[in-house]
Amino acid sequence: MSEPGTRLQVVFADLRRAVDDVIVKHQVTVEELSAAAQWLQQAADDGELQLVPFILFAKAAMKGTDGAAYAHPETDGASHWEVEGPVHLPGAPTLPSPAVLPMRPDEPGEPLVVSGTVRSTSGEPLPGAVLDVWQIDAENVYSGVQDEDFAPFRIRNDSSGIPTYNLRGKITTDSDGHYEFRTVMPGVESFGLTPGGALDALTRALQLPGKRPLHIHAIVHADGFLPLITQIYFDGDPLTMGVIEGPIPSAAVKTTTWQHDPDELRARGVDWPYHALVYDFALRPASRPGTRQSGEVRDTPVAADC
Repeated sequence: MSEPGTRLQVVFADLRRAVDDVIVKHQVTVEELSAAAQWLQQAADDGELQLVPFILFAKAAMKGTDGAAYAHPETDGASHWEVEGPVHLPGAPTLPSPAVLPMRPDEPGEPLVVSGTVRSTSGEPLPGAVLDVWQIDAENVYSGVQDEDFAPFRIRNDSSGIPTYNLRGKITTDSDGHYEFRTVMPGVESFGLTPGGALDALTRALQLPGKRPLHIHAIVHADGFLPLITQIYFDGDPLTMGVIEGPIPSAAVKTTTWQHDPDELRARGVDWPYHALVYDFALRPASRPGTRQSGEVRDTPVAADC
């Protein structure tokens, strides 16, 4: 038996109170509780029971641990934290800014230019900061990983024939803390849910997609500052309006403009129109009082985000 006041007892007591409050507030019936139990049994029969806590609660759990260094960004203007996901690869090529992410000569997808500045929360630009970025391609495949790398999710990801670091790179900011990289608009990433299964039925009942919003992953490093794990989202993407894994901060959703003016294209030295997105990052100093130190960024944490 556990001693009184153990973590299990404390967490369970808080959870029990929270669930009890919801049950009483919404007058949940015994029949509805029975339906919930039947749903869990269906998830087990589908082989997806272990996905339930990952999809519904992993983001919140990791926000309180891995994301603690960037908790409460509203207090100092820090950038928001997001789950790293399981498909980050160490060793991506380092590129000076402005950069072009490694891509195939015939890379599918509409061109996208992402730019911005890396600053401290007090506003100073951070030259020499490094953005480690990666994304899914326009055909919904991540380079360098296969199906098994998404476990416990059943996500199909046949990257055979795609260069390992396709659409992956580390961009170094210039003397003004500015960065820029060219890539393509990312594709759509699914959770790989069983069609007609329990989790698929839940997403439909909640009128939520079984897919993740369009996004680009980033880990931002700078000497003397806490590493930031985050994701860039796109305004106008309806998938940002509701996500079963948890809400997306509005500050993470940025407007994309379509650049097609001939003079602008000539000034950039290109002859094709492109999407443009501006995203600034604000890092917290490593010595920030009261901040939990998360240590080195892990290569492959398990979480719902990919």
